[in-house]
Amino acid sequence: MYGKYDNIKIKGIAAAAPSRVIDNIACAEKLGSRRAKKQVMLTGIRWRHCVREGQSASDMSCVCAEKLLEKLGWDRKEIRVIVNVTQSPDFHTPSTAMIIQKRLRIGEDCLAFDVNLGCTGYVSGLQIVSALLQNTGGKGLLLAGDGKYSEMAEVPSTDSLLFGDGSSATAIELEKGNPMFYAQKTDGTRHSLLSVALDGTLTMDGNAVLLFSLNEVCQSIKEFKEHFEIPEETIDYYILHQAQKLILDGIGRECGIDGKKILTSYEEYGNTSTATLPVTICANIEELQKKKKARLYLCGYGVGLAWSSVALDLDTDCIMPIEITDYCYNDL
Repeated sequence: MYGKYDNIKIKGIAAAAPSRVIDNIACAEKLGSRRAKKQVMLTGIRWRHCVREGQSASDMSCVCAEKLLEKLGWDRKEIRVIVNVTQSPDFHTPSTAMIIQKRLRIGEDCLAFDVNLGCTGYVSGLQIVSALLQNTGGKGLLLAGDGKYSEMAEVPSTDSLLFGDGSSATAIELEKGNPMFYAQKTDGTRHSLLSVALDGTLTMDGNAVLLFSLNEVCQSIKEFKEHFEIPEETIDYYILHQAQKLILDGIGRECGIDGKKILTSYEEYGNTSTATLPVTICANIEELQKKKKARLYLCGYGVGLAWSSVALDLDTDCIMPIEITDYCYNDL
């Protein structure tokens, strides 16, 4: 599924992570296996930020949103859409987006809801907010993030060494002359390859996910650029889901992408699920701001299985550095 909007402008991006840092080398020592130590080297994930007890993804998202709203000077009454993409909501119901609406003191003339998506969440969220704004007008907030790992086991599994917590807020407006190209694909027949049960049990077929990333995802990147006639030399940077080093390196090779164009954040933050793309953008603020405007190719892929892409031009002065925070709202 391909599409294009001609009037979507990202006005600001902010990201946050908890101050609690897990050292994967120390975890590998506790596991006491050569395999664990080797995995840390292969994945490239040395550290991960994990929430403390009581801290949630919505706490971090609100910190990000407040920063953006203060910087932009937005009239909160003009915000018409709040989309919160997360796999770790505060409640089963109502949507955490409604709680965020209250915390941010946004008026009633606003649509607010959650979206349960993982690795493709940020890219799909951009598409959802963009579509809604075509009808609602006004301004939109996309929140994306997860906070799951406050109860990290003293001796974790090797799979858990991949994942960290983080969150983000993105401010979006309608403004003519700003094209955004997008593509979305889903294959629910393979949902069991990467899933989390209601009791929290993680199931992941690592080899199958790797093959999916190097086959379907790589093919879709090539087809996307061909479909929209986007020359490789016009893309300044690739922001890919931060699954792990092995997968990102493989995508780069398969797609013939210059490694300098692929920005990363997994070394410090790990795989932060829905937040990996905005976290990576904010983590690379110095590199991105070498250009006044950068053309970005964003690609999310994983749980679902789903994979989606967006290409857009970003004014880099809208990026804010990552906020390290332990702030918890006390209204719950």
